[in-house]
Amino acid sequence: MSAKNTLKKGAFIAAAVFFLPVGYSYAQTFTDDAKILTAYQKSLDSLFLKVKTITATDAQIQLAETTHAISLNLVKLNKKVKTGNEIYEHAKLATVTVGISYLCPRCSNSHISESSGYIIDPKGVVVTNYHVAALYANTKDGNKPLGLTVRMANGKIYAVKSILSCSKTNDLAILELVTEGEKFPALPLAEAGKVGDEVYVLGHPKGMHYFFSQGIVTNKYMEEAGEHDKKFFREMMTISADYATGSSGGPVMNSYGNVVGTVSNTKMFTHSEMNPSVQMVVKNTVPVESLLKLVRSGSN
Repeated sequence: MSAKNTLKKGAFIAAAVFFLPVGYSYAQTFTDDAKILTAYQKSLDSLFLKVKTITATDAQIQLAETTHAISLNLVKLNKKVKTGNEIYEHAKLATVTVGISYLCPRCSNSHISESSGYIIDPKGVVVTNYHVAALYANTKDGNKPLGLTVRMANGKIYAVKSILSCSKTNDLAILELVTEGEKFPALPLAEAGKVGDEVYVLGHPKGMHYFFSQGIVTNKYMEEAGEHDKKFFREMMTISADYATGSSGGPVMNSYGNVVGTVSNTKMFTHSEMNPSVQMVVKNTVPVESLLKLVRSGSN
């Protein structure tokens, strides 16, 4: 083959490589949820031999007492609009699985109830829902609480040391991890989200780890909540992005990747008592404004 033909062939190969589809070399692996859960459960025995998690009794006490605002090392806002995949990859590093481990009265195996949360301080401070922490603190149905932990996307497990602050009204709890000085990726907190803004949710609905969905802010309103004789109103932000049980405590982010809310609950609207057909499911999230009443930027 002549030198000229060799050059042409080399140029063709280079061009072919250059025009490979974007992302061709970055194919994502498929999440094995059963494998993740099994590994999480197996890692707990060795973790509990090394460190102690907050007990259910102490969690009860701290949920009742730690309602004051705290100072944290909050990270700076992202100022550049990101693609959906960029938001996912960045948020995944700081989004955790909150695991309530327990023994049930029917077998000798330990179990894990999984919810979601996200880190807001590189020292290992996690936001989740009050009702998630309360589920651990008030373990029922004959189950014996073993510990409260979080799992990072890389598989590392950390014990929850304490509840730094919380709000039952706003369904928020701020957890401190046992870290031994390790630093963590953290998500920045925006000032607010607006109706019509594009939003993204990351969490673990029904054990589907790191499920990512997109939608918009559909409403911001005062929700009536509480028991029938103890009614109160609280700030809520509704969104159209999908989530389900297990997503509780997960981050709601804007197009910059900054947190504008925290997943809280869903509310089903039916036609009427006579016609119970489902017409709409409202996705309630706690607006970041409520979280900012519990935390402020500063030195820990």
